[in-house]
Amino acid sequence: MGEQPTINDERLRALCILTYSDNEELQRSAALCYGEISEKMTVPVTEVILEPLVVLLQSKDIQVQKAASLAVSNFALIGPNKNKDVILGSGALRPLVRLLDSSNVEVQCNTCGCITTLATTDATKHVILKSGALRPLLVLAKSRDIRVQRNATGAILNLTHLQSNRNELVAKGAVPILVDVLQSTDPDVQYYCSAALSNMAVNDKHRAMMIAVGYYDVLVQLITLISSVSTRVQCQACLALRNLASDADNQVLIVRLGGLPALHKLIRNATEDTLSAAVACLRNLSIHKSNEIPIIAEDFLPDLCRLATLTEEQEAQKHATGTLRNLAAGEHIKVISSSGCAESLTEALLSPATHVAVLVEVTAALAVLADEDDTKQQLLEIQGGKVFSKLVSLASLSKNAEVRYNCAGTIGQIALAEIPEDLLDRNVPGLLLYIDKFLGSSEPSFVHISLWTLLQLLNSAIFRESFAKESRLHQQLQAILVSKQSETIKELAQNVVNKLQRSASLDTGLGGD
Repeated sequence: MGEQPTINDERLRALCILTYSDNEELQRSAALCYGEISEKMTVPVTEVILEPLVVLLQSKDIQVQKAASLAVSNFALIGPNKNKDVILGSGALRPLVRLLDSSNVEVQCNTCGCITTLATTDATKHVILKSGALRPLLVLAKSRDIRVQRNATGAILNLTHLQSNRNELVAKGAVPILVDVLQSTDPDVQYYCSAALSNMAVNDKHRAMMIAVGYYDVLVQLITLISSVSTRVQCQACLALRNLASDADNQVLIVRLGGLPALHKLIRNATEDTLSAAVACLRNLSIHKSNEIPIIAEDFLPDLCRLATLTEEQEAQKHATGTLRNLAAGEHIKVISSSGCAESLTEALLSPATHVAVLVEVTAALAVLADEDDTKQQLLEIQGGKVFSKLVSLASLSKNAEVRYNCAGTIGQIALAEIPEDLLDRNVPGLLLYIDKFLGSSEPSFVHISLWTLLQLLNSAIFRESFAKESRLHQQLQAILVSKQSETIKELAQNVVNKLQRSASLDTGLGGD
């Protein structure tokens, strides 16, 4: 193996002599020497080593600028990570920013690439933005040289990763430039621009500015990019549209401008991050009631049902079940209920591989669907009552509060139907445990739903008989009646007490006969 190139004291003295001479040829030699060493040097640089190179960056000679800017870029990109901090500490940033205004495309390309590489930590992103680099970077983002355009948009993307930078980027006019450059045919530029816009679209004011550019140009272009041949462009286009679809008006516009067919094709064929991004976008679109019919008409339901059981794609599974919940909460619950969604959701519910974040969405969707009488019956019958038992178990034992609450809501809906005696009998201990925990909860919503469910369950003699033996539960009911709970909750508690008393009298009377 050859010796690793380094810059020892002797070599550094030689570089200094060449650099500080007034001879441009000698300075070119120094810059070229730095360039050659930077391609293979893996040991960290020091500010002392970089001092002559910083001087070379300030040369008026184009050839020197080319070689010197490439050397700095190599040290940042190829060398150890700590080189970036050393480069910034050496004072190289200021001359690099000045070189962004060079008329030479090689210098522009090298300098943009270097700044892109340097802008990888929060501290350096902030320093670069304050150095005045943004204005020339925005100019170079529209360069006719594709290499310069890629590096400039890549640098801008890195700057958008820092939340505090985004307002200044927008103030300096980044939005219309990025929207314009988004129309590039180059996949790398498309990716950098869509990712930068996606980052800025987290802010509602920035979203409004994006939509205001042209005639919804950003939405039209991002919808087009969903069909890109580049997977990472597809993914970023979906993420940008998802963020833009945080606003109700945009949810409608994206559908009106043809977003659903493009998303549907992608959802059927994509995997991993791209799939989850596409389904996340659809989920936001499904929030708006006017989008319910178009989504159902586009025949998304079979795909959503398939994804609801896809435990190996957790994020996509989570967003698919969240979309089903949104659609079920609308005016077309019967369509959702009859499409096989309940079976898919219960399969996810019963699977031990389903992550708790997905269970939150699954149980929320079931709680909404259980409003339908047919679904209530399905949930009682699927797999011989295993679904009902699982709901009871999760309501009392899950560590996630949302899962517990959603399961309790579904149990309350099912209790409106006639639960088979053997199934109810098997689950009475779990039901009593869940009600005990909920009645003692500090959350009024938990107390409320347990009382409402209790009213339904007390219609069963089997449950009443077991409940009558639970003195602790009776004490909790009395405590609620004299507590600071809302009048609605106290009224529910009183209704439960009254029902118990009436049932006790009726049962006693029947026993006397």
